[in-house]
Parts: sequence; structure tokens; C-alpha cells
Amino acid sequence: NTITTETGQDVSGRFDVTREVEHGFFDKVFVGVSYNEREHTRILMEKESQSRTEWDLADADFVYVDGNLPDQPGAVHSFAAPDFDSEIFSEYFNDPNSYGGFYTDPEGTYSVKEKSASAYFQTSFSGDGDTPFRGNIGVRFANTKQNVSGNTLVEEGDPLIETITNREYNEALPSFNIAFDLRDDLVLRFAGNKAVTRPDPADLSGEIVIGEDFDDLVGNGGNPTLESYRTYSLDGSLEWYPENGGSYALGLFYKKLDGWIARGSSPELIDVTGEPEPLEFEIRRPVNTDGGTIKGLELAFHQPFDSFTDGFLQYFGLNASLTYVDAKIDSVIPESGLPISLRGTSKWSGNVVGYFEKDKFSARAAMNYRSNFLHQEARDSERFDEFTNGSEIFNVNFGYKINDYVKMRLSANNLTDVKRSRYWQTTSSQYYSDSRDNGRSFSFELRFTM
Repeated sequence: NTITTETGQDVSGRFDVTREVEHGFFDKVFVGVSYNEREHTRILMEKESQSRTEWDLADADFVYVDGNLPDQPGAVHSFAAPDFDSEIFSEYFNDPNSYGGFYTDPEGTYSVKEKSASAYFQTSFSGDGDTPFRGNIGVRFANTKQNVSGNTLVEEGDPLIETITNREYNEALPSFNIAFDLRDDLVLRFAGNKAVTRPDPADLSGEIVIGEDFDDLVGNGGNPTLESYRTYSLDGSLEWYPENGGSYALGLFYKKLDGWIARGSSPELIDVTGEPEPLEFEIRRPVNTDGGTIKGLELAFHQPFDSFTDGFLQYFGLNASLTYVDAKIDSVIPESGLPISLRGTSKWSGNVVGYFEKDKFSARAAMNYRSNFLHQEARDSERFDEFTNGSEIFNVNFGYKINDYVKMRLSANNLTDVKRSRYWQTTSSQYYSDSRDNGRSFSFELRFTM
């Protein structure tokens, strides 16, 4: 009984200049400017009549799902869901007004506009001696302007409260990279930088949804004053390049997150028709937290087969990597006091890629793995953390270079049709939450280069 339409546009441009210099260790200067403008709008359409539209599901096709946490008590082992590509739903989706008509619900409608401009400077350097070195150092200055609008409706009949927020902030983002050639086949690298990650446009929305029954004085909304979170990173790696070709690397990394975004709540006063004074609601929003740390290690290797054979196998090669991550957020959920975890981060991840390259033809086959990761932390002490199951996904692609100007590429992703499934983790077991069939995807690219 609702239709949500989201639209967005993103316009960007940049201009760079590079100049060779000879001044001490410095050998190149790189300067530039960039501009980005993005807009995200959501329009919520509600049905005039909230009575459920009826279809004869006997004429519908169904999607069947099996094997969801089969060893867990209380899990749904198999079920069927209507396939909305079925013909009986086409009239509804093509013309929703034929089923009672829809109207725009301003409470669920919002707009986020953002403009960012930056100027950046980088210089590269190098030096000889007993231990040759090379690297670069630079800084980016960024200015961001935001305009966010949304609406709040406490209950039907109350006036709509429109919220418009304008804000502007500046950032200085330094970075450096340096590599030391310890031997002809051994390289030691260090890198560091400061970066900002802007909030998702939906998290910036100015809307607040109170709900039909507001006696509990609780609401949910976006946060137009949400700040970008900052990441301070340090990385180091030791790389070996043996004489027979290929490379082997061990890397360590450390990241400090400042202002990490998570769900929180705070008391807010909202005017309610018929009440002499504004009522205090507990509004749940995305908030900036104290942040935390991410540290880990990575192993990687690349081995082309032409280093030990001159037969047909010389056109093959192998890449692989394995990453371990230890993440800790130094914050708690305000309304429950429960610790916040880093969503979307797997403790283990890795991939193995086999490739073939000969003349104008190339092929890749990749197996990507990641362990379970947090999807949503428990909101209160009566609920449980929700996790997404780990997965192994198999992808392939084929490329052909017609000439120096035209290339073709065919890609197939998730060939083993892995489904995304989630579960709730209790103190003693796991319980099925939901699953999604993303299916296989195929794409064909034809690229022209002038």
C-alpha cells in the first residue's frame, strides 16, 4: 500500500596539472581542483484506502527458498513467496491508481543537496644512496555545503512541521607514501593519511516519523546535523619480488575512526495539537559516536606461470589474498547501554583469482570469500544482534581487444547463485532472520578509446 520513489543525480569535474621539477629530493609537482554536486530525493506515495489489494495467487508464479539455517531450532527450512514479475501484478505496478489511487505523503518525503569543492597539492620525491627511496606527500583542502529538508507529522490533523537545515564545513586531508628499496628484490613501504566519509543521504534526511500511536513518545528520523566521520590510517608492508617472477607481501594496518556513525537517541521537544506545552519525544537517529579502531594484517601473492614454463601454461597466472581484521568501537547504544560493533566488517576475507592472457584474449575466474559480519546491533537488552552469513562467490569475465581503440568484455557474477541470509545470535544459538536471492548477473561491455 505504499510506493517509494528515490531519485538522485551526481555531477562532478576536475582539473589537474603536473609539472616536472628539480629541487633537492623533489622531482614532480601535482596540483588540481575538483567539484562535486549531488542530490538525493525520496517521495513516499500512500494509498488512499489502506484496505489490502487482493490478487488471485493461484495464477501467480512463486519463488522457492530452501536450506535456511536447517540445523537451528525454530528456523524456517523452506517456504514459497509470490514472484512479483508474474503477470497478475503488472496492472498494479503499471497503474497504481487503478487500485484506489495514491497520494504523496510529506512525512516520508525528503531532499538532500550537497556541494563540495576541493583543491589539492602533491609532490613526489626520490633519493639514492645505500638505501634508495621514493614517495609522495600532499594535502587536500575540501569545502562542503549541505541543504537538507524533511517533515514531521505527530498525528493526523496536526500541522506539518518542515525542517530545513543548511550547514557548511571545511577539512584539511594530508597524506604520504614512502618506499625503501632494502634490496633489489625487497621493498619496505609506509603510508598514512586522513580521510572523511560523508553520511548516507538517507541518514541526513530531516524527516521524523512518530507513528500512529504516539503515547510512548518515541519516534525515528534522520539527522541533518550528522557530521562526516574521519579516518586516520597508518599502513606498512614488506614485499618480496623473487627472480623467477611474481610477488609476495605481508602488510599491517591501523585505522582510527573519529565520529563513527551509528544509531542513537535523544530527547526532543515537539509541538502537539491540543497540548499546552511541547511534548518530549525520544527520537532515534543516526548519531556520531566516539569512534574506535580497526587493525589487522594482509597476506598477498601473485605468481605468473611464465616464470617456470614456456609451454601453454605460460599464459596463466594466479593471484590470492587473505585479510584478518580486528575492529573495536568505543561507544554504546544510548537507549540500551549495549556496545556498538562495526557493521559490515568480516573478521576474515580473501580471494583467489586465476587468469589467462594471450595476445588479444584474456580471462579471469575469481572466488571471493568473507566470514560472517554484523548487519544490525541489538537496539535494546531484549533483542539480539543480527548477522549476515559468510559466503563464497564465484565470478568470471572474458575480454577481447579488437584493436587499439575497441575492447569487449563479458562478465558473469555469482555463478553459484549464492543467497544472502541473516540470523539472530543469542547466547546459545542462532535463529533464522531472513534471506535474499540476488541471483546471477551478466554484463557485456564495448569500450571505445580515442
